Amino acid sequence: MKKFFYVLFISFLFMGCTQVVDKYKVTIDAVANPEVRVKPSTYVIKPMRENIDELKFQRESEKLSVILNKKGYKKVKYENLAEQIIYFDYGIEIVKEETEFYTEPDISWGLSWGYPFRHRGFFYSPFWTDIRYGTYRTYEKRHRLFKRYIVILSKDQTGKELWRVDVYSIGEFDNLEEIIPILLKASEPYIGKSIDKPINITISEDLKDKEDKKE
Repeated sequence: MKKFFYVLFISFLFMGCTQVVDKYKVTIDAVANPEVRVKPSTYVIKPMRENIDELKFQRESEKLSVILNKKGYKKVKYENLAEQIIYFDYGIEIVKEETEFYTEPDISWGLSWGYPFRHRGFFYSPFWTDIRYGTYRTYEKRHRLFKRYIVILSKDQTGKELWRVDVYSIGEFDNLEEIIPILLKASEPYIGKSIDKPINITISEDLKDKEDKKE
């Protein structure tokens, strides 16, 4: 029995040292104008919608610029010098909200007895005993699922659409500032290209961090 608890302790020790990697399921859709030969060129980035926080937009659009520059695009200062006007949008919205109720044994009575107590040389805990619980407590937990998305749309000086990439991910994490780099990373291979239908991929947080450090 002592050997069992020793192995259990070592297992918990290693679990504590193991890094938990967050993974994000991402859906990507991309389309390019078949009548135009799309290639990297000069560009400027503009917001797709009005009433957007300008400072936050500048911060997030700089992350897009890093990706575009890696692909051979060249950012210019003035819109009239740009061959492509790239419109950028991002956001988050609630797609599901529900409340679930849970019931679990109330162990407060055991604590009033000096719980846990010793029996045959071992300590009992609320999860290791076969004692029947007399009371239970009920609590509720609210779950929210968010759709986190980005849209990248390129047009030429005449307003003709050249290409577009839509990326979104659904999950409980609602920190858009941290999600946007993940969505941008997913969009990178599809900028200026077309795919037959939306695809689903999984991006791990540690891989994103490694790419950021390389830059």
